[in-house]
Amino acid sequence: MGNLKNLDALLEGFINEKGPAGAGLRVYKGGECLYDRCIGWADAENRKPFQPDTICQMASMTKCIAVTAAMQLYEKGLFLLTDPVEMYIPEFKDHKVFDTTPRGEQIVRPAKRSVTVGNLFDMTSGITVPWNWPNPNSKALTEGTDKLAAEGKYNLQEYAKLCGVTPGAFDPGERFYYGDSHNILAAMIEILTGQKFSDYLEDHIFAPLGIQDMHFIVPESKKDRCAVMYALGENGRTIGHLPPFFDTPDFESACGGLYGTLEGYSRFARCMAMGEWNGVRLLGDRTIRLMAMNRLNPRAMEDFTNAYLSGYGYGLGVRTRMDPAAGSNSSIGEFGWTGGWGSWVLMDPAEQLSITYFHQSMPNREEYIHPRIRNIVYSAL
Repeated sequence: MGNLKNLDALLEGFINEKGPAGAGLRVYKGGECLYDRCIGWADAENRKPFQPDTICQMASMTKCIAVTAAMQLYEKGLFLLTDPVEMYIPEFKDHKVFDTTPRGEQIVRPAKRSVTVGNLFDMTSGITVPWNWPNPNSKALTEGTDKLAAEGKYNLQEYAKLCGVTPGAFDPGERFYYGDSHNILAAMIEILTGQKFSDYLEDHIFAPLGIQDMHFIVPESKKDRCAVMYALGENGRTIGHLPPFFDTPDFESACGGLYGTLEGYSRFARCMAMGEWNGVRLLGDRTIRLMAMNRLNPRAMEDFTNAYLSGYGYGLGVRTRMDPAAGSNSSIGEFGWTGGWGSWVLMDPAEQLSITYFHQSMPNREEYIHPRIRNIVYSAL
C-alpha cells in the first residue's frame, strides 16, 4: 500500500475561508480502514468541528440507496427492467411526449414506446424536474406539483401519477436527462411493498447496517449535529438555504431527500463494494455487477458526458467507469454518485474499495475535489 498522506495536503488546501468550512473522508479496502479524517468545521461561526456523526444533506447521494432498495425487489422477482411502468402505475398507459414540428410549433404526440422500469433507473424516461426549467415537461410538472401541494397530495405516488399523464420531454430510451425518474421507482417500492418509502429503507438497508442517522426529516433531537450549508462566492462563505421542497414531510425524495452521516454512508458503501459487510448482504454480486454496466446509447451518452464524468457511463442509477484512459487510474466497473452539497461515493468491487466523502457547500466544486481524491487513492494501491 502506498502513501495516502497526499490526501492530507489536498483536504487542507481545499478547506479554507473561500471554500467549504469542513469535510470528512473515509477510505476502506475490504474491512481495513486506510484513511479516516475529518477536518474543519460543521458550523464555522459556532466552532463546531466536522465529525463522522455530523449530519449532512446528502442530496443526490440518496439515489444510490434508492436504486439499491429497488433492486432488492428486482431480486425478489417483483418486476423486470423491461416491464412497462404502466403495469404498476396505470397513468403511464398511452404515454405522450412533447415534440416540435419542422415549423417550430410545439405539439404533443403519442410516445414511440412505453416507459420501462429500466428507463427510470437510467434516466432515459423523458421525466425532467418540477423546477420550472425551460422545457415544456418541466413547466408542466411544476404546475402539477404546485396543484398537488395546494391540495395536500404532494407525495411519491401522486407525483408518479402526475409524471405518467404529463407528456415526456422525449421518447423513452432515446436520450438521457438527469431528472426525477428515481422518484417513480420510490413510488413503485411503496406500491409493491405496501410500505412507506422511508420505512422500507429503514427495514431493509439502514437497520441491517446499523445506520441510525439517515432521515428525510431530521428529528429535533439531532438537529444540533447538522452541518451548516454554505454558499460559496468570490468574497467567501455565506449561509446557504435548501429549497422548501427538500423538507416536505410527505414527499420523500429518492432523488435527493436524505440526510446522513459519513459514518452511516461509509457502511453502505463498504457493503456494496465488498458484497457483504458485517454479515449483511444488500444485493447479490451479479446484481451489483448489473447495476454498474453502462446502459446509455451513443446519443444518450452525449447528454451524459462532461469533463467531470469523463470515462464514465451510466448504469442502474449510478455512474460506472468504462474507460480509465479518459482521465483516471481507477478500475473499470467502479461506480457511485455525488451530491449537490459536496458528498461523493465510490464503490469498487474489483478492489473491494470504498471512498466516502462529505462536505456542505454549493457550488460543491465536485470537478476539483472528487477526481483528485479518487486518483490519489488509486495511485496508492
